[in-house]
Amino acid sequence: MTNRHTPNLGALLRCYEALQNWRALAMLAGSFVLGGLAISGGAAISAHDGSMAPVALLGLLGTLVIVFGLNAAGLILVDQAADAPLRSFTAAFLGGMQSAVYLIGLSILLGLATAVVLLVAYLFTLLARIPGVGGFFAFLFAGPLVVVLAATYAVLALAGPLMTVAVWHGEGFIGSFARAVGIVLKRPLEVLLHFLVLGILVFPAAAFLSGLVAAASFSVGGFYAAAALSGGGDGGGGYGGGDFGGGGMTGMLSHFGATAGGAGLSMGLVWFLVLAVTSLIYVLGTILVYRSTSEGLGDEFNEAISGRLGQFRRTLEENKPRRGNDRGGAAAEPSPLPQAAPTTPAQGAAAAAHCPSCHAEVGPDDAFCGGCGARLH
Repeated sequence: MTNRHTPNLGALLRCYEALQNWRALAMLAGSFVLGGLAISGGAAISAHDGSMAPVALLGLLGTLVIVFGLNAAGLILVDQAADAPLRSFTAAFLGGMQSAVYLIGLSILLGLATAVVLLVAYLFTLLARIPGVGGFFAFLFAGPLVVVLAATYAVLALAGPLMTVAVWHGEGFIGSFARAVGIVLKRPLEVLLHFLVLGILVFPAAAFLSGLVAAASFSVGGFYAAAALSGGGDGGGGYGGGDFGGGGMTGMLSHFGATAGGAGLSMGLVWFLVLAVTSLIYVLGTILVYRSTSEGLGDEFNEAISGRLGQFRRTLEENKPRRGNDRGGAAAEPSPLPQAAPTTPAQGAAAAAHCPSCHAEVGPDDAFCGGCGARLH
């Protein structure tokens, strides 16, 4: 009787335990606040100077800080999910930087794989241009292409989060890709069900927190707007003694802009904190989804990819250019060393590391000598 894996959806309720992990919360909230300051500061400088360079540079810096912090918090949450000792801030941040590099490469790999599938699908659609039989080919391939592309998009949507968690678990570059794709291909409905349940658990909390902060931001913003329009001015006497023309209007607008900018930046940081809290819950939930769906799953897909890559490397090694250019190049000069006694092919294959004819160095798996071209075994 075949043992079937039973989905443990109840384990996803642990996703709210992420709020008890102060180290992960501090790492993620700190990175979101610092990254938010960099992004907001770049936008403010660009708005003041009219140049796009500050928003581009500071925006990229802030995004990298957030990405590194998110990966570092993910590593700490992996320790929590495994009931292991939590790593330090330094180890988590350095590991987060390495994980981010892996994930950028894996994202490119997924994008290239998707592009290849789309290209092949497009090439099949070109058969519809053949006069007379184009309609038949369209009928024959349109339905299967829809299925293939739907499966590709499903792998792209579901394997991405699992691939991220696989990197955090130390699966490596190719191992993380193979592990995530293998889980989705073998247990697609189970993975989808887990993510749907996770969304049901996290979305109400995110919506509730966002609604509260939005309502509070609207009230506080109104208070500051009223204070900016009614106060300040030259010497505390209003804006030019109630004259809103000329300098009075300019001073009012300047004061209102400064107040709105400061209040908006401060409230924006609160929004970054809300995003950090909800992201932390979702990240731990994704880790639990990975651990649940990968339980009892073999590494056949990983082994298949590793085997293909190993075969490709061996093919390159066997066909690399050899010394003496035995494929049509100049003939090797005869060796001044005396000829060795004739040996049988078996003895030649078992010889230490030299050709029995010209005494050139050969590898243990070489079939022909790279110096003189003599057959070794």
